[in-house]
Amino acid sequence: MSVRKFGAFEASLAGLGAALYAAIGYISWLGLYFYGVRFWPAVVVPSALATLFGPLVGGLSAAIGIFLSDMAIHGMPLLSLSVGVPANFIAFYIVGALTNRESSILRLILANTLGLALGSLYIGLGLTVWSQYFFLPFKSELTPLTLKAGLTIAAWTFATEAPFLYLIVPPIVKTLSKSLAGGGA
Repeated sequence: MSVRKFGAFEASLAGLGAALYAAIGYISWLGLYFYGVRFWPAVVVPSALATLFGPLVGGLSAAIGIFLSDMAIHGMPLLSLSVGVPANFIAFYIVGALTNRESSILRLILANTLGLALGSLYIGLGLTVWSQYFFLPFKSELTPLTLKAGLTIAAWTFATEAPFLYLIVPPIVKTLSKSLAGGGA
């Protein structure tokens, strides 16, 4: 696997992706959440960027974007920096590393499955640890979670985000790949 430098173009893409991730996430979460984890169709943004432009673009756009949206929605920066930001970075860095800018359907599905599974697990276990000492989002009292609850959060996160990654990302990547290659849409 060749390593591509991370320059101004990639930094601009990561910034644009972060803004899109935060804005689309804010608009599309519909007030639905489970133990503070929001319904999040916006995962298509960093997944597509990771596939097309590499792991750092995808990982950074997700990490920065989730932080921005967390501040707008629940305003808990320490929670975001300890759970949401690393989980999102890990998930979409993995997607970018495994697709390596190859957009076959099988590779996209496998990369998104592994990245989302690990990111979801980080979220579930991270919230379990967090809840032992601090309030969860949208709660006004300490609500310590059990390991079973944390794994349920991980499963919910995976189950509610995977359909968007499997159904929407492949056509986005296919269309954008053609456009970026100069082949039109």
